[in-house]
Amino acid sequence: MASVTRLEHLLKLLDDDSEVVRSAVREKLACMRKDLPLHLAHLERPLSVTEDRMVAQMLAPVRREELLEQWMRWRWMDQPDAQLEEGLSQIGAFLAGWKADPADLSPRLDALADEAFKDRGHMNERELAEWLFGRQGDPVRFRGNSKDYYAPQNSNLYWVLDTGLGNPISLCCLYRLIARRFELKVSGCNFPGHFLSRVVFEGETYLVDCFNRGRFMLASDVARHHPAANPSMDEIIREPATVDAILLRVLRNLEEAYDRGNAAEERKLMRKLALRLMED
Repeated sequence: MASVTRLEHLLKLLDDDSEVVRSAVREKLACMRKDLPLHLAHLERPLSVTEDRMVAQMLAPVRREELLEQWMRWRWMDQPDAQLEEGLSQIGAFLAGWKADPADLSPRLDALADEAFKDRGHMNERELAEWLFGRQGDPVRFRGNSKDYYAPQNSNLYWVLDTGLGNPISLCCLYRLIARRFELKVSGCNFPGHFLSRVVFEGETYLVDCFNRGRFMLASDVARHHPAANPSMDEIIREPATVDAILLRVLRNLEEAYDRGNAAEERKLMRKLALRLMED
């Protein structure tokens, strides 16, 4: 296959002494970007760690431009859950690295929902939260990453699915998107400082803390006892968070995470995505 032969030649030039040569390699890899994972699968050997890192560095500017160009296409989806899933798949694939494809997220969520159904059958909202986040004494499939709370990967649903770790908003989004596959209605609560899920269950509105083992709390109790309790807090709890608000909060979290990690280009990218969302 000519493309594989060409790729093998390019890999040999990744660390060439000449900047002119490296620039040409970068341009060729960018042109092959869409089919690069497929071409790699046909190589007789896997990339070395060093080669993988160098390819990632060369493709980083291209991948940032891709995300900028594709970002607002989640608006084309008809349903809020589908919009959220598309937006998170774009962000997740970018964070997951140059081999990741946004189209891979939905099948992975389907597989998790199938596993849940085979294990417990059709569950209600509380039972699904318990299956995902674990009752006392039960397996904990997903939990809050309290040890590395500000890591950018906590916002990456691909990474959350791989590791079982996430931040409050990614775990709430996971709960919502799996619930959708059970035809259950789970929304979000844009609670200050700690995103929560919002569920109407058995005639009562509950807030669910997915970061802390899916704990169900009566919304009325949270509104009454929270230190910042006031009329605006009641409105936050009463009204489900919009997809715009959720994705904007994810981007703000990433902007802060990249700022903490001194990753200037990624921080600027997240800010650009947030601005496009707000301007659209």
